[in-house]
Amino acid sequence: MSKKEILAASEQESGGLVEEIGELKEILRDVARKLTRLETQVKRGVMSAGSKASDIPRGADVNKPANLSAANVLEVYEELRLQAKNGNEEEVRQKLLAMSATDLNLMCCELGMPPSSKNPSRKKMFELIIGRIKQSLRLSRHIDRQTL
Repeated sequence: MSKKEILAASEQESGGLVEEIGELKEILRDVARKLTRLETQVKRGVMSAGSKASDIPRGADVNKPANLSAANVLEVYEELRLQAKNGNEEEVRQKLLAMSATDLNLMCCELGMPPSSKNPSRKKMFELIIGRIKQSLRLSRHIDRQTL
């Protein structure tokens, strides 16, 4: 065999190997996608089976008009924050639970936490607002807001 024949044979082999490697990569990507989908389904199943029944009512007041105005939202938030600061966290939770989804959405937006989806759940908005109140309390623990 001449050098040209050897080079041609090795090029054909390497071309075949490159094609096989490409096919194997595609198969591995497909397996990885399926595995990720299965993991997600398992996590959802575990979370839904492990979580207790939610205290937040679902979808009862989605179409209610907003009771709060944009100017009024920050006043309500400040009241809730002060109640939480005084140790009335359960009362704060009850007031938030009594608010309509529209009001919760408006409050989230006014507090700088726009919803991540087009139609956010009440639970998600509730958790965002509670989280913002707790964050505010942690940050202002040693600061008197009236002196600012």
